[in-house]
Amino acid sequence: MYVHTYIHVRGVCGRDSRGLGPPPGRAACVPDFKLHQHQILLRNLFFCKQIYHMEARKVPQQVAETTGQLIHKIHLLTPEQMLEYYENWADSYDKDLKSSDYEAPGICAEALGKVLSDKSAPIVDCAAGTGIVGEELRTVGFKNVDAVDYSQQSLDISASKGVYRRLICNKFDENKIEEIKDDSYSGLICVGALGMNHITQSAFPEWNRIVQKGGFMVFTLSRVEYDDDVPDHRLVIGNGIQELLNKGTWELIEKTAIPYHSGYLADMFTIRLKNKTDL
Repeated sequence: MYVHTYIHVRGVCGRDSRGLGPPPGRAACVPDFKLHQHQILLRNLFFCKQIYHMEARKVPQQVAETTGQLIHKIHLLTPEQMLEYYENWADSYDKDLKSSDYEAPGICAEALGKVLSDKSAPIVDCAAGTGIVGEELRTVGFKNVDAVDYSQQSLDISASKGVYRRLICNKFDENKIEEIKDDSYSGLICVGALGMNHITQSAFPEWNRIVQKGGFMVFTLSRVEYDDDVPDHRLVIGNGIQELLNKGTWELIEKTAIPYHSGYLADMFTIRLKNKTDL
């Protein structure tokens, strides 16, 4: 759920004076943009408050910072601050995302359903958040889905939906998640969570550990472009993806652009874990 932050920031600054969105992947920031004059206020003002609160500053009446500067602030947050942000957002997360044309969860769930015909197969939802992806997986027919997210508040909301078999409060990174045994899953899904300071390529070895050989992974990588000195997540994470493809560890089944969020696009990858001998 983590990369949604980028899109919400673009929702604040990435519109022109007529309220029209920029082309996919490109933001046109409007100086002196007045938050209270735009309909997108409700789903973005909370984000701005969180960022400025963490810096012990007030939210100004006019947000004159560029999109890149706001995104840069996100990447400067500590893990503890990032967790606080998502914990506080959990109660309104579903409403905020569903009101902004968040199509990726349904598309990705269907993609996993196409390559994994056994709907009783064990699946793990990485960065499951409040369970939006889990609901879509249930619609497709998957019955045995585990959720992993490092926000307990979000997992509590997920639990109320009854779409997950098990809920694990942890974060995918270079560390091993002890609650999950090797080769536990036939499928893995990760929607909107790959991004710098969220889930990065450092989590790929752990994904490979917990997914069975021959299992499938479906994940998204946003096409949003940054305009500051934050490392390009598409390049950094993309290099990690390509490395595993070149080694023959992963096999690319499909890569396609999908509607992601608020008019933006993401690349959706469908991967088969082909080889585990080099892990």
